[in-house]
Amino acid sequence: MMIRKILGCIGLVGLMCFVSCKKDTDITESESQPTVIGQKLENPYSVENMRKAMGNLRNSNDDYRMADLEIEATHLYLKFMPQNEDQLSLLLQDSTVVYYTYPLDHELLDGTDEYHDPEIPDSLPTYQYCAVPIEKVLTTDVPYEILEELFIPDEYEDEGSYRYASEDLTEALVDEALRITDNLEQEDELQDHERRRRKWRPAGTLNVWDDNKRKFIPLEGVKVRARRWFTTRTGISNSKGYYSCNGKFRRKARYSIKWKRYDFSVRKGLRTAKYGGPKKKGNWNLNIKGGRQEFYATIFRAANHYYYKDIKGLRTPPRNGFWRTKLKIRACYETNDNSNGNYMSARRFLGLGSAIKIYNPHHNSMNIYATVIHELAHASHWSMGSWNFYNTSDIVVESWARGVEWELTRMVYEDYQPIYFGAYSGVVQDMVDGIDGNYDQVKGYTIRQLEDVLEDEKTWNGWKNNIKNTYNNDTKEKLDALFNYWN
Repeated sequence: MMIRKILGCIGLVGLMCFVSCKKDTDITESESQPTVIGQKLENPYSVENMRKAMGNLRNSNDDYRMADLEIEATHLYLKFMPQNEDQLSLLLQDSTVVYYTYPLDHELLDGTDEYHDPEIPDSLPTYQYCAVPIEKVLTTDVPYEILEELFIPDEYEDEGSYRYASEDLTEALVDEALRITDNLEQEDELQDHERRRRKWRPAGTLNVWDDNKRKFIPLEGVKVRARRWFTTRTGISNSKGYYSCNGKFRRKARYSIKWKRYDFSVRKGLRTAKYGGPKKKGNWNLNIKGGRQEFYATIFRAANHYYYKDIKGLRTPPRNGFWRTKLKIRACYETNDNSNGNYMSARRFLGLGSAIKIYNPHHNSMNIYATVIHELAHASHWSMGSWNFYNTSDIVVESWARGVEWELTRMVYEDYQPIYFGAYSGVVQDMVDGIDGNYDQVKGYTIRQLEDVLEDEKTWNGWKNNIKNTYNNDTKEKLDALFNYWN
């Protein structure tokens, strides 16, 4: 069984990297610990409690005495029980549902968003909780339990149609349901002169510290969640780090981030890495610096680049799909003197394994970024043909990944230069960069051209001959000398 490794930028990297001793901005020390779940709250959105609330309004307010509102279930509160990682991956492929690892009718402490049910072994996925519209067809084979039928009239307010009742009645009904279940917070109580609370849209800006650029830089592609009880609004940050969620609230909502996209996830151990934000009204602006969260964010940046941004026409790593699950990248918050990272496709199919592991969080942002790109290049190479990949010579596999590492990393860090040694040759850079040297008279090839002739090729000379025979390049007669130099 072969593990493809980037053995580290020895020497130069050691000089360039330093250990950060600063804590994450706005992160408490408990961020690395599982959440101690709070007490169970009485559910204001249950059909039973909503009917009680409607009865109280009719009895106490003439404006609502004749209100024609039939309260029936609009949503189901569900608890899924995946038996293994494969079932969890299949469940999470439905991007229309937002799942949580903790029950939605319990208290949750600020700054945390992680919980693994103590009755479930750590080696198995925990329960997944969600609320879905009553009309949603559940096609999954994952076992689940209906915890409660819900009536959520305020979830549809942003559609402008007030699907179940008028805006005034909807707000009054939710207020009364919160009051009778002892969930009405003091700041939620309307003053006599107020007719209605203002709606607000969750939004803000996300940045992470880059110790090479010596400044905070925008975090692009991050999906932010804002949840109030059973309703979640989401938004994805743009190139400036700004996000705006797809709906509004009248009351406080709890923010959170999972370091994942549809095609990949950054993992802490056997679980997706998370950031638990505050419960509040108004924008959530976040600057991350130091510690685990900076490590997660930097890994995320590189993976998001390879999957969703300009990659010079290269093939992406394996995509999420029915037969292929989300690519998992484990952020190993530990020092490893032998490896900055490694890739093993077999781990992806062994249940809880992560195909990619990234080590050495004390390295600087640029080199962590480069390591992730390198390992994702292996994953992309593997997806062109797994049998060929594991029977391809090390110098081809590692030289290719080193070349992609150089090409894509310098799109973000223009001065990036890998160290080449052994099987980690600089042949790709020499064929692309156009810089002549004593041994390097080759130039003018594109990174995509070199990838196209790599498919189904397993040997050093075979790759070279494919390049010579496929492309009409004025410098191709110099390829023999170049490949001989690096071999």
